[in-house]
Amino acid sequence: MNFDLVLCGVGGQGVLSTAYIVDHAAVDAGLHFKQPEVHGMAQRGGAVSAQVRLSDRPVSSDLISEGGASAVLSVEPLESLRYMTLLRPDAWVITDVTPLKNIADYPDLPQLFDLLFTLPRVIAVDATRLASKAGAMKAQNMVVLGAAAAHLPLPVELLEKHLGALFGGKGERIAEANRRAFRMGQAAEKFSAALRAASVAPGLVARVVARLSFEPSPAADDVVKAWAERLNRPDGAAFAARVFASRDLLPLDAALPSTLS
Repeated sequence: MNFDLVLCGVGGQGVLSTAYIVDHAAVDAGLHFKQPEVHGMAQRGGAVSAQVRLSDRPVSSDLISEGGASAVLSVEPLESLRYMTLLRPDAWVITDVTPLKNIADYPDLPQLFDLLFTLPRVIAVDATRLASKAGAMKAQNMVVLGAAAAHLPLPVELLEKHLGALFGGKGERIAEANRRAFRMGQAAEKFSAALRAASVAPGLVARVVARLSFEPSPAADDVVKAWAERLNRPDGAAFAARVFASRDLLPLDAALPSTLS
């Protein structure tokens, strides 16, 4: 088993914290791993990336080769697109959709999202607002990690164990908020997977999931069914576009919001 992972975002978004949890969970799972230096941390707000290589055999090289990455986890949407040449054809991209415009020529957002949502395997979440809802504004990296957990070769219980170890020293309130953020990400991934299983087009799934407010528990089956039926209608693409254009996160139990129907 070989699993190459790219972690990215900008300075201050917790890329190093995410790497800590993944690395320690890998050790507990009996896997080999290599991770070169995390780049960019010296400049807060600058691009940050880390490459983590996991395997059940010794890993020889620190760096991921072109076409070798199994997943990209990003806490910023533009940063998620910087590593497309590293991705395998079956790779997943899991990203926050909240832009941090840290460069003068930051691309046009509609064009950025149009490109992002053409990827066949993408999970997009409003990690920044979900983290705030969880009780810790800086826990957006844990929302993204939770959304990625089902696609990592690591037991969820080990990820949560080392999440608790990392944040436990900051007090139970912070630790619990980060656990809630992680579980909200898990709920978003489960919802995304359920919509895909109901034959909803991946691009529509990504746009809708990015604008829903998740709880730290999975959505009820009837809620998933209602969203799937609405998105599979002939005007499903237009409906998904209106959902994504919403300024506020929509509640899951409003499966067919009257303002968007």
